[in-house]
Amino acid sequence: MRRLLAELVLVPWAGVLVGLVVVSVVVSLMSPYFLTFGNILGNVALYFSWFAIAGFGEALVMIGGGLDLSVGSVMGFSGMIAALALTAGAPLWLGILAGLAAGAAAGVVNGLAVTRLSLNPFIATLATLGIFRGITYGIVQGQAITPASDVAGTEFAALGTGALFHVPAPVIVMIVLAIVLYVALNHTPFGRHVYALGGNEGATRLLGLDVRRLKMIVYVISGLTAAIGGILLTARAGTALPDAAEGYELQVIAGVIIGGVSLTGGQGTIPGVLIGAALLGVISNGIVLAGLAGYWQQLITGLVIAAAAALDVLRQRLAYLRAA
Repeated sequence: MRRLLAELVLVPWAGVLVGLVVVSVVVSLMSPYFLTFGNILGNVALYFSWFAIAGFGEALVMIGGGLDLSVGSVMGFSGMIAALALTAGAPLWLGILAGLAAGAAAGVVNGLAVTRLSLNPFIATLATLGIFRGITYGIVQGQAITPASDVAGTEFAALGTGALFHVPAPVIVMIVLAIVLYVALNHTPFGRHVYALGGNEGATRLLGLDVRRLKMIVYVISGLTAAIGGILLTARAGTALPDAAEGYELQVIAGVIIGGVSLTGGQGTIPGVLIGAALLGVISNGIVLAGLAGYWQQLITGLVIAAAAALDVLRQRLAYLRAA
């Protein structure tokens, strides 16, 4: 039994999956509504889809040894750019492309700050968190932007409110992205290079890999996934608000850490991020169903993050002892 527990601890997302099952059972006992099809897909999965989508890119950055605190601001910025493009009369594809370009540009800025200016990722992305949010407020003077109810506007809203076989469109996008990035991380040279970068940057450089280029790529991917999450969030709301996704970076990073991505880099999985985000979604939904005040979610999320960080330290120690 002790050996089995040790093996489970060494699997980054195993403990989180157990926690997800336990919390789900508790919530289902508290409310019979929890396990209904409509609640699981229409509330829980839809709620955590934004965090998971942005979290996939954040996970790549953290696995590579970096950090991106600007994801929430990039979500709001990209959603606003997409809405502005549609308001100006652009077709749906061009509006989405504009939002994705905004996210990619934000990723380039973060990548340049880390690779060319040699800024600490925490400091660099903390700065851009404020910069991108300020730009979002500035370009609309603090006003909300609502796309017109024309063909493009209606199609845009469908991205957030539509469904396929009763599965919300954002959830479908989340699943597709999870599959694509899982394959990229586990079955391509790029994925192996990202793990190597986070595991030992010096050794990665000695192997002849372009470390700066790798860092730039993961930051751009983080910007793109944040943009996708922001566009879908804006489409769901039907209006682009300058404060949209404010504070979401905490939820995104929490899901990533809870999902087993190491704080020191070199470890983590896409399924783990999905499970971590799902745990946050179940906790949030359970608090609503129990009729508790919203601040309990912050308390419980903080405790879960602390437990996940402690588990990460324990996992590293066990791995070191096993290697020794």
